[in-house]
Amino acid sequence: MSGSKERIGAARCMKCGFCMSVCPVYQEDRVESHVARGRNLLIRLAEEEKVPDPDTYASSLDICLLCGRCQAVCPAGVPSPAINVQARHARLATQGLSLRQRLVYRGMVKHRSLMARMLGLAALIPGLNHNDGVPIRHMADATTLFSGGLFLPGISRPFLSKRLSRPVAPPQGRPASGRVAYFPGCGFEFFFSQTGYDIAHALALAGVEVVCPDNLTCCGMAVYNAGDGKTARELAAQNIEALLPYDHVITGCATCGSTLKRYGQWFESDKRMKSKARDFSEKVSDFSQFLVSQDFQPVRNGAAPVKITYHEPCHLKWYQGVGDFPRQLLQALDGVELIEMENADACCGLGGAFGIHHREISRSIQEKKIRAIEKTGADIVATACPGCMIQLMDGIRRHGLPMDVVHVGQLL
Repeated sequence: MSGSKERIGAARCMKCGFCMSVCPVYQEDRVESHVARGRNLLIRLAEEEKVPDPDTYASSLDICLLCGRCQAVCPAGVPSPAINVQARHARLATQGLSLRQRLVYRGMVKHRSLMARMLGLAALIPGLNHNDGVPIRHMADATTLFSGGLFLPGISRPFLSKRLSRPVAPPQGRPASGRVAYFPGCGFEFFFSQTGYDIAHALALAGVEVVCPDNLTCCGMAVYNAGDGKTARELAAQNIEALLPYDHVITGCATCGSTLKRYGQWFESDKRMKSKARDFSEKVSDFSQFLVSQDFQPVRNGAAPVKITYHEPCHLKWYQGVGDFPRQLLQALDGVELIEMENADACCGLGGAFGIHHREISRSIQEKKIRAIEKTGADIVATACPGCMIQLMDGIRRHGLPMDVVHVGQLL
């Protein structure tokens, strides 16, 4: 998005205040500059070099979950999340990357093998790893120093790419009807490898051969949203080259899925990559979207009755518009009683780095979600995003609730 388009977008804001009724952050702090209406005004002032307080402007851009609710209710359809991200790009282009951003984005995230080695070494530290896909519940408190108090799942051993070094074939005796590429993303690769493994095998049950290609890297969402478009596009280009030969690209991460589907927009000004990125994005599906399109039917196994409630990830419903597909899969399972929680599509409050840098507000938003979950009396909370899983696990752990958090793919 160019600067002129950005200005037009911000100028379209009618200041009606509809966004104030749904913004998770504004509902907690009631600060006008922390909601789309106020933020769009500050962005317009920044473009005219009239921002009265640079610190307030910087805070306004940063304290946003980018959940997409404001755009969903906006009568004019103003793409406030995209406008905010482009304003972050403009600000970073002027001020440059901080030392921390250079170390994380261009030092670690950009170099996947280095990040894997560092996390692999960290997994050797007692309390930071987990066995058989079950995280150690009482992790060393030291880990929370790096996450703002957010309790993270243990680091997987081995990582998912090692477990999927060979293609996953359909059940014995069933010929494969096609071949799909599986994009695991950082969450499943490094923290939820068993979950990622289960998703790959659920896809194979649909009658396709599942391949996890070599040379994949981070989807780039966190880097792009922080304003580092250059590094994000380098990550995207690497993924495109690795995945373009396949007819279908499937991911079980709602955030990764929404990112891969928008690669075409990231290369609008790059004549060499523009067409290739657009073609690639057309091939991407969320795993639930793909399974429903294949008329997938779970195996009937006489499972014991279980009560499940479902949390809708923002990047699945508001960014991809495929919110109902996970529900269809859950309802097709034996013995499942699906209990709808209040405001199932409300943001859980993580928002990537937001949940670390603004932990107090993140926890307040999380509190509402946990209360809604508790009211259902469910045994299991299912969702379709590893980020949401982390936030929900943290909340349920802190509140001592007797329920598990799982990915929909694990239940299939």
